[in-house]
Amino acid sequence: MVMNRDDLGTLIARSGQDIEAMPWEEIPTLAGVYQKILWQSGDVTLGLMRVDEGKENPEHAHHAAHHHILVLDGECTMVGKRLGPGSYVYIPPTVAHAVTDVGPGGCTFFYTYRPLEKSSPESPLHPEHGGVV
Repeated sequence: MVMNRDDLGTLIARSGQDIEAMPWEEIPTLAGVYQKILWQSGDVTLGLMRVDEGKENPEHAHHAAHHHILVLDGECTMVGKRLGPGSYVYIPPTVAHAVTDVGPGGCTFFYTYRPLEKSSPESPLHPEHGGVV
């Protein structure tokens, strides 16, 4: 469900210092996992996530959203692959994924979360096939 969507938006220009000064917000249900939301419109989100060493973002799936990840700092394992700075991951809707085996100093990445806008009748995600729109 898309709420408060404003695709015309407001211009945002933040320097690295501005972003660094933003507080990390701990995700209440995930100890040692933090985020900084850089932009949000309805359910579409772009942000930074940090997972502390020894912590994880357990396996989960976004059933009706695309997820893109670019590792900025540190190392971790995602989708069965060891990833470090500069690594990119695209996670299609319904694909389970986790952030585990986080290396020393933690792991920080940029992410986008974009819900599906439409589902064609042929898609397994369409309500006729038990999916969601």
